[in-house]
Amino acid sequence: MTVSVSIGPRLQMVAKFVPEGSQLGDIGTDHAYLPIYLWESGRIKKAVAVDVHEGPYRSACAAIKGRGLNSVIDVRYGDGLAPIQPGEVDTLTLAGMGGNTMLEIFAAQGLVMSRIKDLILQPQGAEGKVRLTLLQEGWKLIQERYVAEEGRVYIVMHFSRRAGYTGEELQTMVEKCLRKLHVAVTSLESLQKQEQVQELTESLIRKWIWEFGPLCLEDPQEELRVLLHEQKRNLHRTIGEMKKSAQEKVQKRIDEYDLSIRVLEEMETCLFQSV
Repeated sequence: MTVSVSIGPRLQMVAKFVPEGSQLGDIGTDHAYLPIYLWESGRIKKAVAVDVHEGPYRSACAAIKGRGLNSVIDVRYGDGLAPIQPGEVDTLTLAGMGGNTMLEIFAAQGLVMSRIKDLILQPQGAEGKVRLTLLQEGWKLIQERYVAEEGRVYIVMHFSRRAGYTGEELQTMVEKCLRKLHVAVTSLESLQKQEQVQELTESLIRKWIWEFGPLCLEDPQEELRVLLHEQKRNLHRTIGEMKKSAQEKVQKRIDEYDLSIRVLEEMETCLFQSV
């Protein structure tokens, strides 16, 4: 008897967001564990599992063959959505790749994307760009959730053509959050006018709201606090390195990073003040 495939918390969250009855395209499938898990859980009708690297492709083929699933999970070798025909799948999962790479994959295959109803994404980097780009293209954000695995925090997003928050609705949420955050800004050497400071502050707040996710800020998880601390540590480290430079132009960047740290501190206070 075949033992049920085991996946970690990150892929479990991805699987949880996949609509029941989906015809799945899993891009960057690696060992095809996600489509196997979804099939064995009874959540999908069929799947096309794609990988651009020969090693993972062969591993996926072996895993599917070993479980006798060739008739329901088709493993294909190729780049992004290129091996998939328009209308062949209605749901895409992409996990563990950069956000910019995801957007490039979508842009390269417009006909395939026109027939997709749901996107379940776990980007690693450029999260804000992924959100804004897809919303501008008419996608709606149904849900997003942080999940921790092996000491790292990941975000999983579910976009849909059919339901969810529109870009306009999320922008309203962003403005509401902006009004709640009141960062105490002192005079910065590189920005002499208070108007400049205020403008930069609001720009930084918007940037971080989109990076962390408007829906995630509405219902903050402890994993979000971990990310806030991580970002602050990274900024402090960068400032420490930049202070070693004697160049005057570096001061402006240091001031901006210092202000960004204060924005993140205020976000944490605002989001977790009752915790």
